[in-house]
Formats: sequence, C-alpha cells, structure tokens
Amino acid sequence: MDLLGLARDPATPAADLADAVAWCAEATALPVVLSLVGHDDTAVRRSVAQALPRLAGSPRPRAVVTALVTLSTDSVAEVRDWACYGLGTRLSDVDTNLVRDALAARLADPDPHVRCEALLGLARRRDPRALPAVRARLMGDQVRLAEIQAAGALGDPSLHVLVRAQLAGWGSEAVPRVCAALRLTDPDGVGDDLLDGLAEWYADRADGSAGDRFWWSIALNLLELAEHRAVEIAEAVRQRLGHNPSATARLLASKLAAIATAYGWRPGC
Repeated sequence: MDLLGLARDPATPAADLADAVAWCAEATALPVVLSLVGHDDTAVRRSVAQALPRLAGSPRPRAVVTALVTLSTDSVAEVRDWACYGLGTRLSDVDTNLVRDALAARLADPDPHVRCEALLGLARRRDPRALPAVRARLMGDQVRLAEIQAAGALGDPSLHVLVRAQLAGWGSEAVPRVCAALRLTDPDGVGDDLLDGLAEWYADRADGSAGDRFWWSIALNLLELAEHRAVEIAEAVRQRLGHNPSATARLLASKLAAIATAYGWRPGC
C-alpha cells in the first residue's frame, strides 16, 4: 500500500506510518506528509519533520516552512529538534522573518539539542539575536560543537578568543569544523596560509586535474558554515594569481567562484 493509502487507513499502525514517511523520497507525496503534521503519534510527527526538507523542492513551498515552524513548537523535544534542524540547516536558503523568529523562539528551549539547532540556524542567517546567545554558550561549562559552529557562521571577531579557548578535546571528525570556526572569527581574516594555498592550487592544476585538495578541503569547511565568505576568499585568491590567465580562468570556472558569484562577487570590480 502506498503512503496515501497508509495515511487514510485508520487501522494503519503508527509505527508503520512513521516508517513509510521516514523513507519517503517522492516529491508527489508532499501533500500527504503535510497532512500528518498534527498526527497524534510522536514517531509520525518526528518522521514528518525529517522528511519535509527532503521533499521540499526549489523554490521552497511556503507550506513546508509553515509546517516545520509548527513542529518546532511540538510538545516533544525530539520533534522540535528535527524541525529546528530542518528550518535552520536543511532549509538554510530560506531566510524570512517567520523562520528567524521561529528559531529565535527556541534559543531558550529546555532541550540542549533543540537550543543548538536553533542557534546554529539563526547564526547561519547572521541574525543579531544569535550573537549574545553564542557568546553566553561559549562561556558556559559544556560547550557543544553546534555552538562552536554557530560562532563560525556569525564570524564575529569578538568570539575569536572564546573559540580559541575551546580547541582541545574534540574528536577527529569535529576538529576541522572547530578550526573552521577559529578561522572565520579571526579578526585578521581566514588566514594567508589558506589563501596562498588556494592560489597555488589553482595555479598548479595542470590540465584541470584536482591535484592536492588540502587547502580546498579547508575552504569547504569554512563555506559549509559561512557561504557568504566565498566573496572574500575568491577575491583574495584572484589578487594572488596576478597576471596568470590560465590560473585565473580555472578560478573563475571553479565552485568557489560560483558560490562567490551567487553572493554578488564581480571579479575585478
């Protein structure tokens, strides 16, 4: 039986319906999933919160955003957590007052996971309400990775010392993200070593081969948190390339340039 049939059948066990929604990848099922936002079962609502960002095409349907905002106020923390993750990170391209206010409303949520997802989502949009919250979290006793990432997303230099104080104790997977936050909050910029390394990479990529992607991997960690910084990075790399037409052409055809252009970069202007 398809999802619509399961949703319409009152005899469908909630666990089966929740699984069907969680595994749903068909955009045509979006209306059915939206109809389950107010379902009585927690597992179903959680699955709805998980599925909605995946089913939302571009442009994002307002109904999806509204549904996630509703779920962000759910009585169950796990549902709020997934809803805030959906709004804050999965739909980070949606920047409206509705989304910002919904995330800001969860900054003092009793559940730490919900608070972190809301904070990171608000910081990704560089909402001024995120700055005092990030500062307070970084000065706390138990700092979470999402709070470090939120500092990086904001990129406010006043947070640099607080981020630096949290460098130790992270697992290998978290270290690149923490280091990215450190670079993004640095008052002196993202680092001459990174910019020089990227310039050398573009200059040395003979025949367009990938070559050593070390510096690009570092840049990707920065851009994951703060895509708008691509403008600053791309322009600094362009200037370092000087009068090197082939290297400049590779830069202008790169993913870095594409992201920077989306944020208004106009090379040489």
